Amino acid sequence: MSRAAAFRERASVVFVRLGVLAVALVWMWFNAQLVQELGTESLGRSGWVGVPGTVVVSRCTSEIIDQETATEWTDCVGYFTPAEPSLPDRTVGMSNTGGAIAPGSTVEVRLVNGVAFERSLFRAGMSGTGALLFGLLGGVPIAAAVMVPYGLTARAERSPLRPGVQAGVFAVIAVVGQLLLTLLLDRWSVI
Repeated sequence: MSRAAAFRERASVVFVRLGVLAVALVWMWFNAQLVQELGTESLGRSGWVGVPGTVVVSRCTSEIIDQETATEWTDCVGYFTPAEPSLPDRTVGMSNTGGAIAPGSTVEVRLVNGVAFERSLFRAGMSGTGALLFGLLGGVPIAAAVMVPYGLTARAERSPLRPGVQAGVFAVIAVVGQLLLTLLLDRWSVI
Protein backbone atom coordinates (compact mmCIF):
# COMPACT_ATOMS: atom_id res chain seq x y z
CA MET A 1 0.00 0.00 0.00
CA SER A 2 1.39 3.38 -0.94
CA ARG A 3 1.80 6.23 1.52
CA ALA A 4 -1.00 8.19 -0.11
CA ALA A 5 -3.43 5.26 0.16
CA ALA A 6 -2.47 4.68 3.81
CA PHE A 7 -2.95 8.39 4.55
CA ARG A 8 -6.39 8.41 2.86
CA GLU A 9 -7.43 5.35 4.87
CA ARG A 10 -6.31 6.89 8.18
CA ALA A 11 -7.87 10.23 7.25
CA SER A 12 -11.22 8.60 6.48
CA VAL A 13 -11.18 6.78 9.84
CA VAL A 14 -10.37 10.05 11.64
CA PHE A 15 -13.08 11.87 9.67
CA VAL A 16 -15.70 9.26 10.63
CA ARG A 17 -14.65 9.38 14.30
CA LEU A 18 -14.80 13.18 14.33
CA GLY A 19 -18.24 13.01 12.73
CA VAL A 20 -19.48 10.57 15.37
CA LEU A 21 -17.99 12.77 18.11
CA ALA A 22 -19.68 15.88 16.66
CA VAL A 23 -23.07 14.11 16.52
CA ALA A 24 -22.63 12.86 20.10
CA LEU A 25 -21.72 16.34 21.36
CA VAL A 26 -24.67 17.98 19.60
CA TRP A 27 -26.98 15.26 20.97
CA MET A 28 -25.66 15.80 24.51
CA TRP A 29 -25.95 19.61 24.18
CA PHE A 30 -29.55 19.35 22.93
CA ASN A 31 -30.50 17.04 25.79
CA ALA A 32 -28.70 19.26 28.30
CA GLN A 33 -30.86 22.18 27.18
CA LEU A 34 -34.02 20.09 27.68
CA VAL A 35 -32.83 18.82 31.08
CA GLN A 36 -32.18 22.40 32.15
CA GLU A 37 -35.58 23.63 30.94
CA LEU A 38 -37.62 20.73 32.33
CA GLY A 39 -35.68 20.69 35.61
CA THR A 40 -36.23 24.41 36.17
CA GLU A 41 -39.95 24.06 35.48
CA SER A 42 -40.22 21.02 37.74
CA LEU A 43 -38.51 22.74 40.66
CA GLY A 44 -40.54 25.93 40.18
CA ARG A 45 -43.86 24.06 40.04
CA SER A 46 -42.97 21.97 43.09
CA GLY A 47 -42.44 25.13 45.14
CA TRP A 48 -38.88 24.20 46.13
CA VAL A 49 -37.12 27.06 44.34
CA GLY A 50 -37.96 30.52 43.11
CA VAL A 51 -39.29 33.73 44.54
CA PRO A 52 -42.75 33.20 46.05
CA GLY A 53 -45.47 35.66 45.22
CA THR A 54 -48.71 36.24 43.39
CA VAL A 55 -49.63 37.15 39.82
CA VAL A 56 -52.71 39.11 38.87
CA VAL A 57 -53.46 37.74 35.41
CA SER A 58 -54.06 40.31 32.67
CA ARG A 59 -54.48 38.01 29.63
CA CYS A 60 -54.02 34.44 28.43
CA THR A 61 -53.45 32.91 24.99
CA SER A 62 -54.11 29.28 24.16
CA GLU A 63 -52.90 27.09 21.33
CA ILE A 64 -53.78 23.48 20.56
CA ILE A 65 -50.46 21.69 20.09
CA ASP A 66 -51.85 18.23 19.33
CA GLN A 67 -55.06 17.79 17.35
CA GLU A 68 -55.49 14.08 18.14
CA THR A 69 -55.40 14.43 21.91
CA ALA A 70 -56.65 18.04 21.98
CA THR A 71 -53.63 18.98 24.07
CA GLU A 72 -53.71 22.69 24.75
CA TRP A 73 -50.85 24.99 25.75
CA THR A 74 -51.87 28.17 27.55
CA ASP A 75 -49.53 31.04 28.36
CA CYS A 76 -50.61 33.95 30.52
CA VAL A 77 -49.19 37.36 31.32
CA GLY A 78 -49.72 39.23 34.56
CA TYR A 79 -48.35 41.53 37.22
CA PHE A 80 -46.08 39.76 39.74
CA THR A 81 -46.03 40.89 43.36
CA PRO A 82 -43.36 39.09 45.43
CA ALA A 83 -44.18 37.85 48.92
CA GLU A 84 -41.15 39.74 50.22
CA PRO A 85 -41.92 43.49 50.09
CA SER A 86 -38.29 44.50 49.44
CA LEU A 87 -38.32 42.90 45.96
CA PRO A 88 -39.70 44.85 42.97
CA ASP A 89 -43.06 44.19 41.29
CA ARG A 90 -43.06 43.54 37.54
CA THR A 91 -44.90 42.06 34.60
CA VAL A 92 -44.12 38.37 34.00
CA GLY A 93 -45.21 35.48 31.82
CA MET A 94 -46.70 32.26 33.07
CA SER A 95 -45.81 29.28 30.87
CA ASN A 96 -48.21 26.35 30.32
CA THR A 97 -50.79 27.20 32.97
CA GLY A 98 -52.92 24.15 32.17
CA GLY A 99 -55.88 26.23 31.04
CA ALA A 100 -57.03 29.80 30.62
CA ILE A 101 -57.17 31.85 33.77
CA ALA A 102 -59.77 34.60 33.94
CA PRO A 103 -58.28 38.12 33.67
CA GLY A 104 -58.07 39.74 37.10
CA SER A 105 -57.60 36.40 38.90
CA THR A 106 -54.83 36.18 41.49
CA VAL A 107 -52.62 33.08 41.34
CA GLU A 108 -49.90 31.99 43.78
CA VAL A 109 -46.66 31.31 41.89
CA ARG A 110 -42.92 30.82 42.13
CA LEU A 111 -40.78 33.06 39.91
CA VAL A 112 -37.79 31.24 38.37
CA ASN A 113 -35.58 32.95 35.77
CA GLY A 114 -38.25 35.55 35.03
CA VAL A 115 -41.02 32.99 34.42
CA ALA A 116 -43.83 32.43 36.92
CA PHE A 117 -44.87 28.84 37.61
CA GLU A 118 -48.14 27.96 39.29
CA ARG A 119 -47.74 25.16 41.81
CA SER A 120 -48.79 21.80 40.37
CA LEU A 121 -47.28 18.63 41.76
CA PHE A 122 -48.58 16.60 38.80
CA ARG A 123 -46.92 18.87 36.22
CA ALA A 124 -43.81 19.13 38.42
CA GLY A 125 -43.61 15.32 38.39
CA MET A 126 -44.10 15.19 34.62
CA SER A 127 -41.35 17.77 34.06
CA GLY A 128 -39.03 15.98 36.50
CA THR A 129 -39.65 12.68 34.74
CA GLY A 130 -38.89 14.34 31.41
CA ALA A 131 -35.67 15.80 32.81
CA LEU A 132 -34.55 12.35 34.02
CA LEU A 133 -35.48 10.74 30.70
CA PHE A 134 -33.56 13.31 28.67
CA GLY A 135 -30.70 13.08 31.17
CA LEU A 136 -30.52 9.35 30.54
CA LEU A 137 -30.82 9.68 26.75
CA GLY A 138 -28.32 12.51 26.52
CA GLY A 139 -25.83 10.78 28.77
CA VAL A 140 -25.67 7.62 26.65
CA PRO A 141 -22.47 8.75 24.87
CA ILE A 142 -20.89 9.61 28.24
CA ALA A 143 -21.84 6.26 29.75
CA ALA A 144 -20.63 4.40 26.68
CA ALA A 145 -17.32 6.28 26.81
CA VAL A 146 -16.87 5.08 30.42
CA MET A 147 -18.30 1.55 30.23
CA VAL A 148 -16.68 0.34 26.99
CA PRO A 149 -13.07 0.98 28.09
CA TYR A 150 -13.85 -0.57 31.49
CA GLY A 151 -15.20 -3.68 29.72
CA LEU A 152 -11.84 -4.10 27.97
CA THR A 153 -9.82 -4.20 31.21
CA ALA A 154 -8.51 -7.35 32.85
CA ARG A 155 -10.54 -6.61 36.00
CA ALA A 156 -13.78 -6.65 34.00
CA GLU A 157 -12.82 -10.00 32.46
CA ARG A 158 -12.01 -11.56 35.87
CA SER A 159 -15.22 -10.44 37.57
CA PRO A 160 -17.80 -9.12 35.10
CA LEU A 161 -20.80 -7.18 36.34
CA ARG A 162 -24.14 -8.94 36.21
CA PRO A 163 -26.37 -7.58 33.41
CA GLY A 164 -28.80 -5.87 35.82
CA VAL A 165 -25.99 -4.19 37.74
CA GLN A 166 -24.30 -3.21 34.48
CA ALA A 167 -27.52 -1.57 33.22
CA GLY A 168 -27.94 0.28 36.53
CA VAL A 169 -24.36 1.55 36.48
CA PHE A 170 -24.82 2.61 32.84
CA ALA A 171 -28.01 4.56 33.72
CA VAL A 172 -26.42 6.25 36.74
CA ILE A 173 -23.36 7.32 34.72
CA ALA A 174 -25.62 8.57 31.91
CA VAL A 175 -27.89 10.65 34.16
CA VAL A 176 -25.11 12.04 36.35
CA GLY A 177 -22.93 12.81 33.32
CA GLN A 178 -25.74 14.62 31.53
CA LEU A 179 -26.74 16.58 34.64
CA LEU A 180 -23.11 17.65 35.13
CA LEU A 181 -23.00 18.74 31.49
CA THR A 182 -26.24 20.67 32.05
CA LEU A 183 -24.74 22.44 35.07
CA LEU A 184 -21.59 23.29 33.10
CA LEU A 185 -23.65 24.72 30.24
CA ASP A 186 -25.67 26.76 32.73
CA ARG A 187 -22.50 27.99 34.42
CA TRP A 188 -20.75 29.00 31.21
CA SER A 189 -23.88 30.15 29.32
CA VAL A 190 -22.82 28.35 26.17
CA ILE A 191 -24.87 29.39 23.14
